[in-house]
Amino acid sequence: MNTEFFIARKIIKGDSNKSRLSKPIVVISLASIIIGVAIMLVSVSVVTGFQKGIREKVIGFGSHIQVTDLFQNNSMESSAILIEQDFYPSIEETEEDVRQIQVFAYKPAILQSKQDSVSFQAEGDDNFKSTQDILGVLFKGIDQDYDWDFFSDKMVEGELIDFDSLNNQVMISKYVAEKMGFEVGDKMDAFFIMGNGPKKRKFEICGIYNTGFEEFDKKFIFTQINHIQKLNNWGVQTLLTVNKDTCIDNKFVLKSITQGGSGAYRYQWNSSDYFNEKDYMLLDGRLEEQIQVVSTDYEREIYGLTKEKNSVPDTAYANIYPQTPCECNEETRSQIDFVSQTEIKMPFGYIEIEQGTGTHDKYTGGFEILLNEWEDLDEMDNIIDLNIPGQLTTQKITEMHPDIFAWLDFLDINIQIIIILILVVSLINMVTSLLVMILDKSNMIGILKAIGASNGKIRKIFLINSMFLLSRGLLWGNLLGIGLILIQYYGQVLQLNPEVYYLDSVPVNFNLWHILLVNGITVVVCIITLILPSFLITKIDPIKAIKFD
Repeated sequence: MNTEFFIARKIIKGDSNKSRLSKPIVVISLASIIIGVAIMLVSVSVVTGFQKGIREKVIGFGSHIQVTDLFQNNSMESSAILIEQDFYPSIEETEEDVRQIQVFAYKPAILQSKQDSVSFQAEGDDNFKSTQDILGVLFKGIDQDYDWDFFSDKMVEGELIDFDSLNNQVMISKYVAEKMGFEVGDKMDAFFIMGNGPKKRKFEICGIYNTGFEEFDKKFIFTQINHIQKLNNWGVQTLLTVNKDTCIDNKFVLKSITQGGSGAYRYQWNSSDYFNEKDYMLLDGRLEEQIQVVSTDYEREIYGLTKEKNSVPDTAYANIYPQTPCECNEETRSQIDFVSQTEIKMPFGYIEIEQGTGTHDKYTGGFEILLNEWEDLDEMDNIIDLNIPGQLTTQKITEMHPDIFAWLDFLDINIQIIIILILVVSLINMVTSLLVMILDKSNMIGILKAIGASNGKIRKIFLINSMFLLSRGLLWGNLLGIGLILIQYYGQVLQLNPEVYYLDSVPVNFNLWHILLVNGITVVVCIITLILPSFLITKIDPIKAIKFD
Protein backbone atom coordinates (compact mmCIF):
# COMPACT_ATOMS: atom_id res chain seq x y z
CA MET A 1 0.00 0.00 0.00
CA ASN A 2 2.84 2.38 0.78
CA THR A 3 4.26 1.81 -2.71
CA GLU A 4 0.95 2.62 -4.43
CA PHE A 5 0.56 5.70 -2.25
CA PHE A 6 4.10 6.91 -3.11
CA ILE A 7 3.62 6.43 -6.85
CA ALA A 8 0.23 8.19 -6.77
CA ARG A 9 1.80 11.17 -5.02
CA LYS A 10 4.58 11.25 -7.62
CA ILE A 11 1.97 11.35 -10.38
CA ILE A 12 0.32 14.38 -8.77
CA LYS A 13 3.44 16.31 -7.74
CA GLY A 14 5.93 15.23 -10.37
CA ASP A 15 5.19 13.81 -13.76
CA SER A 16 1.70 15.23 -14.18
CA ASN A 17 3.01 18.77 -13.77
CA LYS A 18 5.29 18.19 -16.80
CA SER A 19 2.45 16.88 -18.97
CA ARG A 20 0.81 19.30 -21.37
CA LEU A 21 -2.28 17.11 -21.60
CA SER A 22 -3.20 15.93 -18.10
CA LYS A 23 -2.57 19.12 -16.15
CA PRO A 24 -5.40 21.21 -17.73
CA ILE A 25 -7.81 18.29 -17.37
CA VAL A 26 -6.87 17.87 -13.71
CA VAL A 27 -7.36 21.59 -13.07
CA ILE A 28 -10.78 21.52 -14.74
CA SER A 29 -11.79 18.44 -12.73
CA LEU A 30 -10.60 20.02 -9.49
CA ALA A 31 -12.48 23.23 -10.26
CA SER A 32 -15.68 21.34 -11.08
CA ILE A 33 -15.50 19.45 -7.78
CA ILE A 34 -14.91 22.64 -5.78
CA ILE A 35 -17.73 24.54 -7.48
CA GLY A 36 -20.03 21.51 -7.48
CA VAL A 37 -19.62 20.81 -3.76
CA ALA A 38 -20.09 24.49 -2.92
CA ILE A 39 -23.25 24.69 -5.04
CA MET A 40 -24.68 21.54 -3.47
CA LEU A 41 -24.00 22.77 0.07
CA VAL A 42 -25.46 26.21 -0.60
CA SER A 43 -28.48 24.74 -2.41
CA VAL A 44 -29.30 22.30 0.37
CA SER A 45 -28.76 25.02 2.98
CA VAL A 46 -30.98 27.57 1.20
CA VAL A 47 -33.80 25.17 0.36
CA THR A 48 -33.92 23.57 3.82
CA GLY A 49 -33.55 27.02 5.37
CA PHE A 50 -36.45 28.26 3.29
CA GLN A 51 -38.56 25.28 4.31
CA LYS A 52 -37.66 25.74 7.97
CA GLY A 53 -38.27 29.51 7.88
CA ILE A 54 -41.73 29.21 6.32
CA ARG A 55 -42.62 26.25 8.53
CA GLU A 56 -41.67 28.11 11.71
CA LYS A 57 -43.76 31.12 10.71
CA VAL A 58 -46.83 29.04 9.94
CA ILE A 59 -46.40 27.15 13.22
CA GLY A 60 -45.88 30.45 15.04
CA PHE A 61 -49.40 31.47 14.03
CA GLY A 62 -51.05 28.09 14.49
CA SER A 63 -48.87 25.52 16.40
CA HIS A 64 -48.05 21.95 15.25
CA ILE A 65 -51.39 20.37 16.19
CA GLN A 66 -54.79 21.85 17.05
CA VAL A 67 -57.51 20.10 19.03
CA THR A 68 -60.95 21.42 18.08
CA ASP A 69 -64.64 20.51 18.11
CA LEU A 70 -65.43 17.58 15.81
CA PHE A 71 -68.60 19.37 14.59
CA GLN A 72 -66.90 22.70 13.88
CA ASN A 73 -67.74 23.61 10.28
CA ASN A 74 -66.03 26.98 10.02
CA SER A 75 -62.27 27.25 10.46
CA MET A 76 -62.58 31.03 10.86
CA GLU A 77 -64.93 30.86 13.85
CA SER A 78 -64.31 28.64 16.84
CA SER A 79 -66.87 26.37 18.46
CA ALA A 80 -67.05 26.15 22.25
CA ILE A 81 -65.06 23.45 24.05
CA LEU A 82 -64.81 23.03 27.80
CA ILE A 83 -61.35 24.03 29.02
CA GLU A 84 -61.49 21.39 31.74
CA GLN A 85 -60.14 18.31 29.95
CA ASP A 86 -58.16 15.32 31.14
CA PHE A 87 -55.30 16.11 28.72
CA TYR A 88 -55.04 19.81 29.58
CA PRO A 89 -52.47 20.76 30.71
CA SER A 90 -51.20 17.35 31.85
CA ILE A 91 -50.15 16.30 28.34
CA GLU A 92 -47.03 18.50 28.75
CA GLU A 93 -45.87 16.13 31.48
CA THR A 94 -47.11 12.81 30.11
CA GLU A 95 -45.70 13.26 26.59
CA GLU A 96 -42.05 14.30 26.47
CA ASP A 97 -42.32 15.29 22.79
CA VAL A 98 -44.89 17.98 23.67
CA ARG A 99 -43.32 21.34 24.47
CA GLN A 100 -46.49 23.22 25.39
CA ILE A 101 -50.28 23.17 25.18
CA GLN A 102 -52.29 26.42 25.14
CA VAL A 103 -55.88 27.57 24.61
CA PHE A 104 -57.04 29.75 21.72
CA ALA A 105 -60.19 31.03 19.98
CA TYR A 106 -60.93 32.76 16.67
CA LYS A 107 -63.45 35.46 15.77
CA PRO A 108 -63.66 37.28 12.40
CA ALA A 109 -64.06 41.04 12.48
CA ILE A 110 -63.95 44.18 10.36
CA LEU A 111 -61.55 46.96 11.34
CA GLN A 112 -62.22 50.62 10.81
CA SER A 113 -59.27 52.82 9.93
CA LYS A 114 -58.07 55.58 12.22
CA GLN A 115 -58.48 58.49 9.81
CA ASP A 116 -60.83 59.35 6.95
CA SER A 117 -59.56 59.29 3.37
CA VAL A 118 -60.62 62.51 1.63
CA SER A 119 -61.03 62.76 -2.16
CA PHE A 120 -62.38 65.66 -4.26
CA GLN A 121 -65.15 65.10 -6.79
CA ALA A 122 -63.52 67.24 -9.47
CA GLU A 123 -60.51 69.47 -9.88
CA GLY A 124 -61.12 72.86 -8.31
CA ASP A 125 -64.40 71.72 -6.76
CA ASP A 126 -64.95 72.32 -3.08
CA ASN A 127 -67.23 69.30 -2.87
CA PHE A 128 -65.54 66.20 -1.53
CA LYS A 129 -66.42 62.86 -0.10
CA SER A 130 -64.94 61.19 2.95
CA THR A 131 -64.46 57.46 3.07
CA GLN A 132 -63.04 55.34 5.85
CA ASP A 133 -61.03 52.24 4.99
CA ILE A 134 -62.15 48.90 6.37
CA LEU A 135 -60.23 45.64 6.57
CA GLY A 136 -61.36 42.10 7.28
CA VAL A 137 -59.23 40.43 9.96
CA LEU A 138 -59.23 37.44 12.27
CA PHE A 139 -59.01 38.04 16.01
CA LYS A 140 -57.13 35.32 17.85
CA GLY A 141 -57.86 35.11 21.54
CA ILE A 142 -55.04 33.77 23.70
CA ASP A 143 -54.45 33.31 27.41
CA GLN A 144 -51.52 33.70 29.79
CA ASP A 145 -50.24 30.22 28.87
CA TYR A 146 -49.45 31.39 25.32
CA ASP A 147 -45.91 30.75 24.07
CA TRP A 148 -44.40 34.12 23.05
CA ASP A 149 -41.08 32.71 21.78
CA PHE A 150 -42.07 33.25 18.15
CA PHE A 151 -43.19 36.87 18.56
CA SER A 152 -40.67 38.03 21.16
CA ASP A 153 -38.08 39.02 18.52
CA LYS A 154 -40.62 40.19 15.95
CA MET A 155 -41.96 43.21 17.80
CA VAL A 156 -41.12 46.44 15.96
CA GLU A 157 -42.91 48.76 18.36
CA GLY A 158 -44.67 48.56 21.72
CA GLU A 159 -44.98 45.51 23.95
CA LEU A 160 -46.62 42.13 24.16
CA ILE A 161 -50.11 41.80 25.63
CA ASP A 162 -50.22 42.13 29.42
CA PHE A 163 -52.02 39.25 31.15
CA ASP A 164 -51.62 40.50 34.71
CA SER A 165 -55.16 41.89 34.50
CA LEU A 166 -58.17 41.88 32.20
CA ASN A 167 -57.79 44.59 29.56
CA ASN A 168 -58.70 45.45 25.98
CA GLN A 169 -55.18 45.37 24.57
CA VAL A 170 -54.51 44.06 21.06
CA MET A 171 -51.37 43.33 19.11
CA ILE A 172 -51.50 44.09 15.39
CA SER A 173 -49.06 43.64 12.51
CA LYS A 174 -47.03 46.34 10.81
CA TYR A 175 -49.04 45.73 7.65
CA VAL A 176 -52.35 46.47 9.42
CA ALA A 177 -50.88 49.46 11.24
CA GLU A 178 -49.63 51.09 8.02
CA LYS A 179 -52.75 50.30 6.02
CA MET A 180 -55.21 51.52 8.65
CA GLY A 181 -53.10 54.39 10.06
CA PHE A 182 -52.66 52.99 13.59
CA GLU A 183 -49.88 53.55 16.10
CA VAL A 184 -49.12 52.08 19.52
CA GLY A 185 -51.49 53.56 22.09
CA ASP A 186 -54.29 54.28 19.59
CA LYS A 187 -57.86 53.18 20.13
CA MET A 188 -59.14 50.81 17.46
CA ASP A 189 -62.76 50.07 16.52
CA ALA A 190 -63.63 46.53 15.48
CA PHE A 191 -67.02 45.25 14.32
CA PHE A 192 -67.98 41.63 14.97
CA ILE A 193 -70.79 39.95 13.05
CA MET A 194 -73.32 38.55 15.53
CA GLY A 195 -76.67 36.85 15.10
CA ASN A 196 -78.58 40.09 15.64
CA GLY A 197 -76.20 42.30 13.65
CA PRO A 198 -72.72 43.78 13.99
CA LYS A 199 -71.38 44.53 17.44
CA LYS A 200 -68.76 47.24 17.98
CA ARG A 201 -65.84 46.83 20.35
CA LYS A 202 -63.05 49.27 21.11
CA PHE A 203 -59.49 48.06 21.71
CA GLU A 204 -56.17 49.65 22.59
CA ILE A 205 -53.09 48.83 20.50
CA CYS A 206 -50.26 47.74 22.82
CA GLY A 207 -47.77 46.45 20.24
CA ILE A 208 -46.97 46.09 16.55
CA TYR A 209 -45.26 42.99 15.16
CA ASN A 210 -43.74 42.12 11.80
CA THR A 211 -43.02 38.50 10.86
CA GLY A 212 -42.45 39.16 7.15
CA PHE A 213 -45.11 36.55 6.35
CA GLU A 214 -47.64 38.94 4.87
CA GLU A 215 -50.25 36.27 4.17
CA PHE A 216 -50.72 35.97 7.93
CA ASP A 217 -49.57 39.45 8.98
CA LYS A 218 -52.44 41.05 7.12
CA LYS A 219 -54.96 38.78 8.84
CA PHE A 220 -54.16 38.06 12.50
CA ILE A 221 -54.84 40.34 15.48
CA PHE A 222 -54.08 39.03 18.99
CA THR A 223 -56.03 39.81 22.15
CA GLN A 224 -57.04 38.22 25.45
CA ILE A 225 -59.29 35.22 24.98
CA ASN A 226 -61.99 36.55 27.33
CA HIS A 227 -63.13 38.98 24.59
CA ILE A 228 -63.74 36.11 22.16
CA GLN A 229 -65.44 34.05 24.86
CA LYS A 230 -67.94 36.85 25.54
CA LEU A 231 -68.48 37.76 21.88
CA ASN A 232 -69.27 34.14 21.04
CA ASN A 233 -71.79 33.94 23.90
CA TRP A 234 -70.05 30.92 25.38
CA GLY A 235 -71.42 29.86 28.73
CA VAL A 236 -74.15 31.81 30.49
CA GLN A 237 -74.37 34.68 32.96
CA THR A 238 -77.12 34.94 35.55
CA LEU A 239 -78.38 38.38 36.64
CA LEU A 240 -81.08 39.30 39.15
CA THR A 241 -83.31 42.36 39.34
CA VAL A 242 -86.75 43.41 40.61
CA ASN A 243 -89.51 44.00 38.08
CA LYS A 244 -90.81 47.43 39.05
CA ASP A 245 -93.71 47.40 36.60
CA THR A 246 -95.42 44.13 37.50
CA CYS A 247 -97.06 42.41 40.43
CA ILE A 248 -98.15 38.79 40.49
CA ASP A 249 -100.68 37.66 43.13
CA ASN A 250 -99.99 40.90 45.04
CA LYS A 251 -96.34 39.96 45.37
CA PHE A 252 -93.16 41.58 44.10
CA VAL A 253 -91.31 39.88 41.23
CA LEU A 254 -87.64 38.97 41.58
CA LYS A 255 -86.63 38.23 37.99
CA SER A 256 -83.64 36.34 36.63
CA ILE A 257 -82.12 37.54 33.38
CA THR A 258 -79.77 35.09 31.70
CA GLN A 259 -77.38 36.04 28.92
CA GLY A 260 -75.29 34.03 26.46
CA GLY A 261 -75.52 30.44 25.42
CA SER A 262 -78.23 29.18 23.10
CA GLY A 263 -80.89 31.70 24.22
CA ALA A 264 -83.16 29.02 25.69
CA TYR A 265 -82.78 28.77 29.47
CA ARG A 266 -83.84 26.76 32.48
CA TYR A 267 -83.70 27.84 36.13
CA GLN A 268 -83.31 26.24 39.54
CA TRP A 269 -84.54 28.35 42.47
CA ASN A 270 -83.28 27.70 46.00
CA SER A 271 -83.39 24.03 46.94
CA SER A 272 -85.43 22.88 43.97
CA ASP A 273 -84.23 19.51 42.70
CA TYR A 274 -84.87 20.22 39.05
CA PHE A 275 -84.57 22.94 36.42
CA ASN A 276 -87.61 24.53 34.77
CA GLU A 277 -88.34 27.53 32.60
CA LYS A 278 -89.71 29.71 35.41
CA ASP A 279 -87.48 32.81 35.42
CA TYR A 280 -88.89 34.63 38.46
CA MET A 281 -89.69 34.27 42.16
CA LEU A 282 -92.35 36.10 44.18
CA LEU A 283 -91.58 38.21 47.28
CA ASP A 284 -93.88 39.73 49.90
CA GLY A 285 -91.44 40.59 52.68
CA ARG A 286 -92.02 37.45 54.67
CA LEU A 287 -88.73 35.79 53.66
CA GLU A 288 -85.63 36.37 55.73
CA GLU A 289 -83.18 34.33 53.78
CA GLN A 290 -80.92 34.17 50.81
CA ILE A 291 -82.47 33.32 47.46
CA GLN A 292 -80.28 31.44 45.02
CA VAL A 293 -80.93 30.96 41.33
CA VAL A 294 -78.91 28.75 38.99
CA SER A 295 -79.47 29.12 35.26
CA THR A 296 -78.23 27.35 32.17
CA ASP A 297 -79.14 26.97 28.51
CA TYR A 298 -80.49 23.67 27.38
CA GLU A 299 -80.49 23.13 23.66
CA ARG A 300 -78.63 23.69 20.41
CA GLU A 301 -79.03 22.43 16.89
CA ILE A 302 -76.32 20.30 15.24
CA TYR A 303 -76.98 19.05 11.72
CA GLY A 304 -80.72 19.50 12.21
CA LEU A 305 -80.84 17.60 15.51
CA THR A 306 -81.73 19.20 18.84
CA LYS A 307 -79.36 18.12 21.57
CA GLU A 308 -78.90 19.01 25.23
CA LYS A 309 -76.32 21.75 25.59
CA ASN A 310 -73.61 21.04 28.13
CA SER A 311 -73.19 24.63 29.29
CA VAL A 312 -71.69 25.26 32.70
CA PRO A 313 -74.47 26.80 34.88
CA ASP A 314 -74.07 30.19 36.55
CA THR A 315 -75.38 31.25 39.96
CA ALA A 316 -76.67 34.56 41.38
CA TYR A 317 -77.82 35.39 44.93
CA ALA A 318 -80.32 37.79 46.45
CA ASN A 319 -79.88 38.52 50.16
CA ILE A 320 -83.22 39.85 51.51
CA TYR A 321 -83.53 41.89 54.72
CA PRO A 322 -87.32 42.37 55.24
CA GLN A 323 -88.90 44.70 57.80
CA THR A 324 -92.63 44.05 57.59
CA PRO A 325 -94.79 42.03 55.23
CA CYS A 326 -95.95 44.15 52.33
CA GLU A 327 -98.28 43.59 49.42
CA CYS A 328 -97.32 44.61 45.90
CA ASN A 329 -99.55 47.24 44.33
CA GLU A 330 -99.25 50.42 42.33
CA GLU A 331 -98.40 52.50 45.40
CA THR A 332 -95.76 50.16 46.84
CA ARG A 333 -94.17 49.63 43.44
CA SER A 334 -93.48 53.34 43.26
CA GLN A 335 -91.44 53.04 46.48
CA ILE A 336 -88.91 50.68 44.89
CA ASP A 337 -85.55 52.46 44.62
CA PHE A 338 -82.59 51.05 42.67
CA VAL A 339 -79.77 52.38 44.84
CA SER A 340 -77.15 50.62 42.74
CA GLN A 341 -76.80 47.60 40.49
CA THR A 342 -76.42 45.39 43.52
CA GLU A 343 -78.67 47.11 46.10
CA ILE A 344 -82.43 47.68 45.82
CA LYS A 345 -84.56 49.44 48.44
CA MET A 346 -87.94 47.72 48.76
CA PRO A 347 -91.06 48.77 50.69
CA PHE A 348 -90.38 45.88 53.07
CA GLY A 349 -86.59 46.25 53.35
CA TYR A 350 -83.48 45.80 51.22
CA ILE A 351 -82.26 43.35 48.63
CA GLU A 352 -78.53 42.93 48.11
CA ILE A 353 -77.70 41.10 44.92
CA GLU A 354 -74.63 39.08 44.06
CA GLN A 355 -74.75 38.85 40.28
CA GLY A 356 -73.37 35.83 38.52
CA THR A 357 -69.89 36.31 37.09
CA GLY A 358 -70.67 34.17 34.04
CA THR A 359 -69.18 30.92 32.85
CA HIS A 360 -67.77 32.10 29.51
CA ASP A 361 -64.25 31.66 30.91
CA LYS A 362 -64.88 27.91 31.18
CA TYR A 363 -64.73 27.55 27.40
CA THR A 364 -62.16 27.78 24.65
CA GLY A 365 -62.16 27.46 20.88
CA GLY A 366 -59.50 24.78 20.94
CA PHE A 367 -56.08 23.74 22.15
CA GLU A 368 -52.79 24.38 20.37
CA ILE A 369 -50.04 21.83 20.91
CA LEU A 370 -46.40 22.72 20.24
CA LEU A 371 -43.88 19.93 19.75
CA ASN A 372 -40.15 19.82 20.37
CA GLU A 373 -39.33 18.34 16.97
CA TRP A 374 -41.03 18.69 13.59
CA GLU A 375 -40.25 15.05 12.78
CA ASP A 376 -42.60 13.90 15.58
CA LEU A 377 -45.68 15.53 14.00
CA ASP A 378 -47.39 12.43 12.55
CA GLU A 379 -46.62 10.20 15.52
CA MET A 380 -47.84 12.72 18.10
CA ASP A 381 -50.98 13.45 16.09
CA ASN A 382 -51.93 9.77 16.35
CA ILE A 383 -51.10 9.63 20.06
CA ILE A 384 -53.06 12.78 20.91
CA ASP A 385 -56.04 11.68 18.81
CA LEU A 386 -56.27 8.50 20.90
CA ASN A 387 -56.23 10.45 24.18
CA ILE A 388 -58.94 13.05 23.56
CA PRO A 389 -62.75 12.68 23.90
CA GLY A 390 -64.75 11.49 20.92
CA GLN A 391 -66.38 14.90 20.32
CA LEU A 392 -62.95 16.44 19.73
CA THR A 393 -60.57 15.96 16.82
CA THR A 394 -56.97 16.79 15.96
CA GLN A 395 -55.71 18.68 12.94
CA LYS A 396 -52.08 18.94 11.92
CA ILE A 397 -50.62 22.20 10.66
CA THR A 398 -49.99 20.48 7.32
CA GLU A 399 -53.74 19.84 7.03
CA MET A 400 -54.67 23.39 7.99
CA HIS A 401 -52.42 24.87 5.27
CA PRO A 402 -52.04 22.11 2.65
CA ASP A 403 -51.08 24.45 -0.21
CA ILE A 404 -48.12 25.93 1.67
CA PHE A 405 -46.74 22.58 2.80
CA ALA A 406 -47.28 20.95 -0.59
CA TRP A 407 -45.22 23.76 -2.05
CA LEU A 408 -42.49 23.24 0.56
CA ASP A 409 -42.43 19.48 -0.08
CA PHE A 410 -42.06 20.16 -3.80
CA LEU A 411 -38.79 21.96 -3.05
CA ASP A 412 -37.26 18.61 -2.07
CA ILE A 413 -37.49 17.62 -5.73
CA ASN A 414 -35.52 20.74 -6.64
CA ILE A 415 -32.74 19.72 -4.26
CA GLN A 416 -32.59 16.23 -5.76
CA ILE A 417 -32.42 17.60 -9.32
CA ILE A 418 -29.66 20.07 -8.41
CA ILE A 419 -27.56 17.42 -6.64
CA ILE A 420 -27.97 14.94 -9.50
CA LEU A 421 -26.98 17.51 -12.14
CA ILE A 422 -23.95 18.70 -10.16
CA LEU A 423 -22.82 15.12 -9.51
CA VAL A 424 -23.18 14.23 -13.19
CA VAL A 425 -21.05 17.20 -14.27
CA SER A 426 -18.43 16.48 -11.61
CA LEU A 427 -18.33 12.77 -12.44
CA ILE A 428 -17.90 13.44 -16.14
CA ASN A 429 -14.91 15.64 -15.35
CA MET A 430 -13.49 13.13 -12.87
CA VAL A 431 -13.83 10.23 -15.31
CA THR A 432 -12.32 12.30 -18.11
CA SER A 433 -9.44 13.26 -15.86
CA LEU A 434 -8.82 9.63 -14.91
CA LEU A 435 -8.95 8.41 -18.52
CA VAL A 436 -6.59 11.15 -19.73
CA MET A 437 -4.23 10.41 -16.85
CA ILE A 438 -4.23 6.69 -17.68
CA LEU A 439 -3.54 7.36 -21.35
CA ASP A 440 -0.92 9.97 -20.50
CA LYS A 441 0.83 7.50 -18.16
CA SER A 442 0.57 4.47 -20.44
CA ASN A 443 4.39 4.20 -20.59
CA MET A 444 4.60 4.10 -16.79
CA ILE A 445 1.83 1.51 -16.73
CA GLY A 446 3.77 -0.61 -19.23
CA ILE A 447 6.92 -0.41 -17.12
CA LEU A 448 5.03 -1.35 -13.94
CA LYS A 449 3.49 -4.33 -15.69
CA ALA A 450 6.90 -5.36 -17.09
CA ILE A 451 8.41 -5.50 -13.60
CA GLY A 452 5.53 -7.65 -12.34
CA ALA A 453 2.91 -5.19 -11.03
CA SER A 454 -0.63 -6.61 -11.28
CA ASN A 455 -3.53 -4.77 -12.91
CA GLY A 456 -5.20 -4.46 -9.48
CA LYS A 457 -2.19 -2.68 -7.96
CA ILE A 458 -1.90 -0.30 -10.92
CA ARG A 459 -5.64 0.47 -10.81
CA LYS A 460 -5.29 1.16 -7.10
CA ILE A 461 -2.51 3.67 -7.84
CA PHE A 462 -4.72 5.68 -10.18
CA LEU A 463 -7.77 5.41 -7.91
CA ILE A 464 -5.67 6.73 -5.02
CA ASN A 465 -4.56 9.55 -7.26
CA SER A 466 -8.22 10.33 -8.05
CA MET A 467 -9.01 10.29 -4.33
CA PHE A 468 -6.25 12.86 -3.74
CA LEU A 469 -7.91 15.04 -6.35
CA LEU A 470 -11.37 14.45 -4.90
CA SER A 471 -10.28 15.16 -1.32
CA ARG A 472 -8.64 18.41 -2.38
CA GLY A 473 -11.81 19.43 -4.23
CA LEU A 474 -13.98 18.52 -1.23
CA LEU A 475 -11.79 20.54 1.12
CA TRP A 476 -11.89 23.73 -0.92
CA GLY A 477 -15.50 23.16 -1.94
CA ASN A 478 -16.56 22.86 1.70
CA LEU A 479 -14.62 25.96 2.67
CA LEU A 480 -16.22 27.93 -0.17
CA GLY A 481 -19.75 26.61 0.43
CA ILE A 482 -19.69 26.94 4.23
CA GLY A 483 -18.14 30.39 3.91
CA LEU A 484 -20.98 31.59 1.65
CA ILE A 485 -23.55 30.08 4.02
CA LEU A 486 -22.04 31.82 7.06
CA ILE A 487 -21.84 35.16 5.24
CA GLN A 488 -25.55 35.02 4.43
CA TYR A 489 -26.45 33.64 7.87
CA TYR A 490 -24.81 36.48 9.77
CA GLY A 491 -24.85 39.26 7.19
CA GLN A 492 -28.24 38.79 5.48
CA VAL A 493 -26.62 40.04 2.28
CA LEU A 494 -29.27 38.75 -0.15
CA GLN A 495 -32.71 40.24 0.47
CA LEU A 496 -36.13 39.00 -0.72
CA ASN A 497 -39.53 40.53 -1.34
CA PRO A 498 -41.73 39.19 1.50
CA GLU A 499 -44.88 39.69 -0.60
CA VAL A 500 -43.59 37.02 -2.99
CA TYR A 501 -41.37 34.75 -0.87
CA TYR A 502 -42.89 35.28 2.63
CA LEU A 503 -39.36 36.00 3.90
CA ASP A 504 -37.36 39.23 3.87
CA SER A 505 -33.97 37.63 3.20
CA VAL A 506 -32.53 34.43 1.70
CA PRO A 507 -32.69 31.87 4.53
CA VAL A 508 -29.86 29.43 5.21
CA ASN A 509 -29.90 26.39 7.44
CA PHE A 510 -26.46 25.52 8.84
CA ASN A 511 -26.87 21.82 9.53
CA LEU A 512 -23.78 19.63 10.14
CA TRP A 513 -25.71 16.50 9.18
CA HIS A 514 -26.55 17.95 5.75
CA ILE A 515 -22.89 18.86 5.17
CA LEU A 516 -21.72 15.35 6.05
CA LEU A 517 -24.47 13.82 3.90
CA VAL A 518 -23.52 15.87 0.81
CA ASN A 519 -19.84 14.99 1.24
CA GLY A 520 -20.62 11.34 1.87
CA ILE A 521 -22.84 11.01 -1.21
CA THR A 522 -20.18 12.75 -3.33
CA VAL A 523 -17.39 10.43 -2.14
CA VAL A 524 -19.40 7.21 -2.51
CA VAL A 525 -20.77 8.06 -5.96
CA CYS A 526 -17.36 9.18 -7.23
CA ILE A 527 -15.57 6.03 -5.99
CA ILE A 528 -18.18 3.73 -7.51
CA THR A 529 -18.15 5.62 -10.82
CA LEU A 530 -14.34 5.77 -11.12
CA ILE A 531 -13.91 2.02 -10.68
CA LEU A 532 -15.28 1.29 -14.18
CA PRO A 533 -12.90 3.50 -16.25
CA SER A 534 -9.95 2.23 -14.21
CA PHE A 535 -10.38 -1.14 -15.94
CA LEU A 536 -8.86 0.51 -19.06
CA ILE A 537 -5.52 -0.29 -17.42
CA THR A 538 -6.08 -4.00 -18.03
CA LYS A 539 -6.27 -3.33 -21.80
CA ILE A 540 -2.82 -1.72 -22.00
CA ASP A 541 -0.13 -4.01 -23.51
CA PRO A 542 3.21 -3.34 -21.71
CA ILE A 543 5.31 -3.96 -24.87
CA LYS A 544 3.27 -1.54 -26.97
CA ALA A 545 3.16 1.01 -24.16
CA ILE A 546 6.96 1.00 -23.76
CA LYS A 547 7.50 1.18 -27.54
CA PHE A 548 4.97 4.07 -27.69
CA ASP A 549 7.22 6.13 -25.46
